[in-house]
Amino acid sequence: AEYMLTQWGLWVRVGAGVSGYVSPCLAMMRDNVRMAGAPMPDITEDDALVIDAIVARMRRSRYSEAADCLMLYYGSNRTIQGLARVIGISRTTAVERLNAGRVYVQAMIDVRMAA
Repeated sequence: AEYMLTQWGLWVRVGAGVSGYVSPCLAMMRDNVRMAGAPMPDITEDDALVIDAIVARMRRSRYSEAADCLMLYYGSNRTIQGLARVIGISRTTAVERLNAGRVYVQAMIDVRMAA
């Protein structure tokens, strides 16, 4: 789950799932010239949407605090110390909530795979 969450966070940050207008000129340059920029996520759109749905479901459940930690840590690329500061909790509590969120996501992925 750690790798998938990391890639999901990158997917969120680069807006890979957001459609929008791309200039034909930019598309031509992008396709023909190597451009430096943010790394692209190594996750399929479907897998990213599954992780997104799991985290969204967590936010509506009793695990909303763990979901907030996942979103800030992976989606905003914060450190654990930064995450704790933003939420106003101790570093230890931030680690515990982050771990709870990871376990929840892994469990939901396992349930989907078993079905």
